[in-house]
Amino acid sequence: MRRLLLYISLLALPTGLFADNETQYLQEKLDLLLSQQTAHIKRKNETINQIKRGLFTEERALKRLQTYDLLYQEYYVFQFDSAMIYLDKGITLAEKTANTYYYNNNLIHKAELLSIGGLYGEAIETMSLVDTTALDNTQKFDFYFSIFRIHTYWADFCNDQKYAPIHREKAKQALIKAMDYCDETAKTYEYYYGEYCVFVLNDPKKARLHYLKAIHQLPSHSRFFAMACFALSGNYANEGRTDQQEKYLLLSSIADAENCTMENYALQTLAMYIFEHDKSRIDRAQEYIQKSLEDARFYNNRLRIIEISNKLPVIVNSYQQTLNARNRVQMIAIIAVSLLLLFLLVAIIYIVKQTKRLRLQQRELQKNNDSLSELNTRQKDLNTQLHKLNALLMDTNRKREGLAKLYIDLCAKYISRLKRQQTLVKRKIKANQTSELLSQLSSERLSEEDASTFLSRFDKAFLDLYPSFTKELNALLKANYQIKNTHSNELTTDQRIMALIRLGVKESAEIADLLFYSPQTIYNYRSALKAKAINKTDFEAEVAKLCTIIEND
Repeated sequence: MRRLLLYISLLALPTGLFADNETQYLQEKLDLLLSQQTAHIKRKNETINQIKRGLFTEERALKRLQTYDLLYQEYYVFQFDSAMIYLDKGITLAEKTANTYYYNNNLIHKAELLSIGGLYGEAIETMSLVDTTALDNTQKFDFYFSIFRIHTYWADFCNDQKYAPIHREKAKQALIKAMDYCDETAKTYEYYYGEYCVFVLNDPKKARLHYLKAIHQLPSHSRFFAMACFALSGNYANEGRTDQQEKYLLLSSIADAENCTMENYALQTLAMYIFEHDKSRIDRAQEYIQKSLEDARFYNNRLRIIEISNKLPVIVNSYQQTLNARNRVQMIAIIAVSLLLLFLLVAIIYIVKQTKRLRLQQRELQKNNDSLSELNTRQKDLNTQLHKLNALLMDTNRKREGLAKLYIDLCAKYISRLKRQQTLVKRKIKANQTSELLSQLSSERLSEEDASTFLSRFDKAFLDLYPSFTKELNALLKANYQIKNTHSNELTTDQRIMALIRLGVKESAEIADLLFYSPQTIYNYRSALKAKAINKTDFEAEVAKLCTIIEND
């Protein structure tokens, strides 16, 4: 109901009574038109479908060519792919019926459409197929003006010091030729001559006079009206007259919306203007640039989509920053939470000797700076996070205590064994049983028991501290070389070597002593495993970085 009342009030206002609130009026009118775009598209499609229905019964080639041309005109700035389809159909039928006029006409239109899509080389190649000797004055104007547009677009695309000047010069020469055939009685003449003043005469003040004449002669909903207004906005921008720049950008955008022009440039330029000149209206800039992207996708102009996509993040980021700046209390809370999380992160890294990193994610805090209940809820969330971090720290301490106990148990076991061996040696020497003593001390069974005990406890302690080690190690290996564990709490020899490297033991001799192997055997294991790695060069460096975050059991 509110939108309907606004629409009625806009229609009731005389277009000449803008006064000081002219910009606001134009913005409201543009917003209303954009909100009604679905209805405009529906009417546009109804018009197109009505034209298409004539093709079902029409068999005369000339009439079909005329209908194809009408459909192209409707689709030209509405849908790229559909416009190209009817141009190709027109070219095929004109070639088949030897209709030189429509054959050349469709080639010229196709070249210009290709340039809109960024296919400049293909556009020039298509132009080369046109028989210029068979063109009338109107077609000659279209021919040279299309070449002017192709090279103008191409120069803007290059935007450099080497190729852009070449294309601008070619565009200038084409425009000079085109104006020789321009109909001075046509309503569009003033617009074309304005372009001539800009690109050939380099006289922006004279160009402005012709653009102003054009917009007073052209229908306010026409594409040429939109282009003249857009040209005027750039003209005023060069003089720093931002008020007039915005006015004509709004008028151009309104004309595009009324004409259902999806291949538009004014709306995204308006969005960038608002973004650069009035941060208080950043929400409107974000809305306009998003709408421009939707229109470009609807039109299927890949070049325009890429162009807008490059501008969109800048506006969206600024829009997000503005929203955050509107709530001072919220910003203070975010800073406080950030500092607290940073402090906790530093404390945890210090405690675990920089072997773990915690990844903290912040959730966007809602607005309403005066809402005490919301702030209390957020504080509770922070307390919950703190409890979780404390629980993780306690769990880590528990594992460290477990490792300390394991170390003490192993020391006690081997101290006890050394005492028993000392007693045994004294007894055997006193009994003059040195041969039996030497045989018993040389037994492999004792060494195997020691190794088995050490390795079993090492496996249990390491996996308790780094439960995800086997999974993360396999992620570094190729798919067909994954290591499978026979028992869940037992490591393979390959895994034990990598586990020691993870703990900082990198020399093969040290690893060999700990695992009861020769250094050469350890070297062979390491080489074989490195050959199975996805990244052979940095494999062991990546192993040393595994399990930076210790997970809960």
